[in-house]
Amino acid sequence: MEIGVHVPQVGPLASKESVGAFARAADEAGFDGLWVFDHVVLQKEQQSKYPYSPDGSLGFSPTMDFLEPLTLAAWLAGITKRARIGTSVLVLPMRQPVLHAKIMATIDHLSGGRFVLGAGVGWWKQEFEVLGVPFERRGRRMDECLQLLRALWTDEFVEFRGEFYECVDWACNPKPAQEGGLPIWLGGESRKQLERAGKYGDGWLATAASLPTLKDGFEVAQEAASKAGRDPSKLRLAIEGTGTLKPDNLERTAERLYRLKELGVFHAILGVHPRYMAEPRPILEEFASKHLPGLRA
Repeated sequence: MEIGVHVPQVGPLASKESVGAFARAADEAGFDGLWVFDHVVLQKEQQSKYPYSPDGSLGFSPTMDFLEPLTLAAWLAGITKRARIGTSVLVLPMRQPVLHAKIMATIDHLSGGRFVLGAGVGWWKQEFEVLGVPFERRGRRMDECLQLLRALWTDEFVEFRGEFYECVDWACNPKPAQEGGLPIWLGGESRKQLERAGKYGDGWLATAASLPTLKDGFEVAQEAASKAGRDPSKLRLAIEGTGTLKPDNLERTAERLYRLKELGVFHAILGVHPRYMAEPRPILEEFASKHLPGLRA
């Protein structure tokens, strides 16, 4: 089992010094992933409800610094050596797929094959609109985005004609360093998204909200993979939001991760309590030395 952590991205710790210290500490301690999440701009009065908090709010001020995830991922690739670098999650249908295929392939190429695309369909209608992208039918556009990304990452010359996107006789190089293109782990709990993960993706990136139905949800993705003629045994099960590292809960967090390992989770993403984000090395090294070897075994 792999263990990743979210890096500082929002607020006072969204600085070169803080992000760099955190990423290097996690990488050197032996964590398997460095994860970032996606918004481009934040609204003065949030008009859409965030689906993963009780009150529907993001939980931080819209005037805080918020580092763009792919720019941040590229910078993380340059200052670390071994950990995966991933998005949890990138809102794919609000981003132009040809341009972003190129950006992500470049990050993977320069990182030596360490990038993972965690992707979702999005929930914030007004953010789509301010970017000039329709919110409606984003699921259908997501399907085309995923197919087009694969083609750009694997074909010498792409021949894609869809309802929303067309890319014919174009080459996108360099290809990702990882054979077959970047791993795509799709986030979301809807049946449609689970089926999408099996049909087009390499895994399901679940959240803690999925824990009661984790096994059943993953089976939906595996069944969809089989129906699409793909090998369901190759799908990865990942999950985020299952723990926040702080001194008084390291053992409990490890116990929770062992239970997830028994359920077949391949990669779990943790947070670090804000109080310890500014000086993260001690808590990262303590958890890594005590628990990472056993979780990996």
